[in-house]
Amino acid sequence: MSGRLTIVMYHYVHELAGQGFVKLVGRTYDEFQGQLDYLERRFTIVTPEQFIDAVKGRCALPANACMLTFDDGYRIHYSVVFKALRERGLAGFFFPPARPVLEPSVLDVHKIHFTLASTAGAAEVARQLCDWLEMNAVAFSLQPVASYKAAYAKASRFDPAEVVFVKRMLQKGLPDAVRTAAVDALFRNLSGYDEALLSEALYLRAHEIAEMVDSGMYVGAHGYDHRWLDTLTVAEQERELDLSLSFLEDVGAPTENWIMCYPYGGQDPLLLDGLRRRGCVAGLTTEVAVADIGRYDPLLLPRLDTNDLPLHRDG
Repeated sequence: MSGRLTIVMYHYVHELAGQGFVKLVGRTYDEFQGQLDYLERRFTIVTPEQFIDAVKGRCALPANACMLTFDDGYRIHYSVVFKALRERGLAGFFFPPARPVLEPSVLDVHKIHFTLASTAGAAEVARQLCDWLEMNAVAFSLQPVASYKAAYAKASRFDPAEVVFVKRMLQKGLPDAVRTAAVDALFRNLSGYDEALLSEALYLRAHEIAEMVDSGMYVGAHGYDHRWLDTLTVAEQERELDLSLSFLEDVGAPTENWIMCYPYGGQDPLLLDGLRRRGCVAGLTTEVAVADIGRYDPLLLPRLDTNDLPLHRDG
């Protein structure tokens, strides 16, 4: 028996070739199936019950334990992922933000994705963002564009500097009112999508989530608006948590001994206090490491990205 746990983080998983939102970055259908083959061969995929019991100290995990997590509540998580897991007799842990399930809206994070995935290209998106900032600098008392670039135009593990610049500026680099206005302007001008129609096609529906819960999948909290929770006031954090729990209750998901998955990995001590007071037993971050139940704070468990693991059975 062991406390080590490889938690794998997925976002978008594509349908068969040529179907769905083909420009979104994610695992192809064949890659996903191949990685499941690899994980089943090398690991023991844990159930929600095993994970909760382990973090509560009621039992140890099996050797080579692995946990499959799926962020952001894409509808493909029902039509492709849920089906694939059910056929294999596996359980997954799903973390949908509440707002796009309940309202015909697209999260800012996905407006940014679809804008960057447009035919304009990332360089043009970055250029238009800079133009927008310059045109609105006086109205919103903005800093010079060069200072924003110095702070945010830095390549990450997966993205070049210009993409990171757009993402960080539009996720948290600007005051909320400015950020929302910039996101909406770029999405409207470049993405080519109607927001309500995109929301319907992109996100899980409440009845689909309820079916997944009834079939043994775990559904946990991922915030209401998918915001960087460590940038919010305590009152705003508590609103996000309370609305998330209300949403989980509505779809039949657990609201006792429940799990939080932090949007963008953002958290802080005040948020952790709020989680503990509400009975949260585990929190999933974007720190890259294999978790060790008992060594890590259960509210700060690291994960591996799907890109960190092989994509075929014999990898």
